[in-house]
Amino acid sequence: GFPGVQWSLFPGLGAGTFTCLTNNVLRIDCHWAASELGQGASPWLLFTSNHAPGSVHKCVFRASVCTLVLPPEEVLVPSDNFTITFHRDISGKEQVSLVDPQYLPRRHVKLDPPSDLQSNVSSDSCVLTWSITPALEPLTSLLTYELAFKRQEEAWERARHKDRIVGVTRLILEAVELDPGTTCEARLRVQMATAEDDVAEEDRYEGQWSEWSQPVRFPSPQRRGPLIPPLRQPDSTLVAVSIFLLLTSLTYLLFKLSPRVKRTFYQNVPSPVTFFQPLYSVHNGNFQVSFCWLWGWSLVLVLSLVPGLQLWWPSCSVW
Repeated sequence: GFPGVQWSLFPGLGAGTFTCLTNNVLRIDCHWAASELGQGASPWLLFTSNHAPGSVHKCVFRASVCTLVLPPEEVLVPSDNFTITFHRDISGKEQVSLVDPQYLPRRHVKLDPPSDLQSNVSSDSCVLTWSITPALEPLTSLLTYELAFKRQEEAWERARHKDRIVGVTRLILEAVELDPGTTCEARLRVQMATAEDDVAEEDRYEGQWSEWSQPVRFPSPQRRGPLIPPLRQPDSTLVAVSIFLLLTSLTYLLFKLSPRVKRTFYQNVPSPVTFFQPLYSVHNGNFQVSFCWLWGWSLVLVLSLVPGLQLWWPSCSVW
């Protein structure tokens, strides 16, 4: 299609409208929309350079389209400026009409689609790379791209899109952006980036999106799971030893601090004589716990958790 700036000529004569777009390198494509294209000799557009005297190029219509390819030494630059005239035969006479006295190619840009789109799939992403025309490499920072990607069996109307891709020729698609276990397709188009307000007029480009590139097909990368080691059952021996050490430490601290504990917490405790008269008479009031007895039973309880160990009872005297 050729949407864009159009010029209307001679409505009464059916000359119709013209649209001319350039790939900003060597080619200008023009479309002629007329109610009647007429018979006989093909009409043409004449491009006369306003900056390079003697540079005149003829673009002959085939049906409603004409394509002008400039010689390599006249590659388009921002300063290029043309006068366009329309020529056709009417009743055996050549009629010449002015189309545009100041045609600026940089204001009517439709670039060629990116070429050589390739994919490189790794374990967790897909890297897409592409190429641009060497003549456009100085303008790389002004090129903006749009990517469309989808599953192979889907229609392009349902594709997902990435835009605001500016000044690069590679893009990474992460595995999480693609459906696992599928074959994907991607395609790309390019446009001259919209100029900022502070850009000088002679450096300002305007235009529209290119056609879509040829699609590339690739398998979706496999998503890697989180790198978390599996939970292991705690070692029973380690648990038993830890419990034993904890109980031993608590017992030691209890008896080490028992005088202070007694003075602090038991100063208001009533005498047990009234409640335990028989035991008090037998033991003469000595209700101390054997430290070795408490330690021994703690050890037996802890080591019973460890399969295959022989239990033993230490000999000791009352503390």
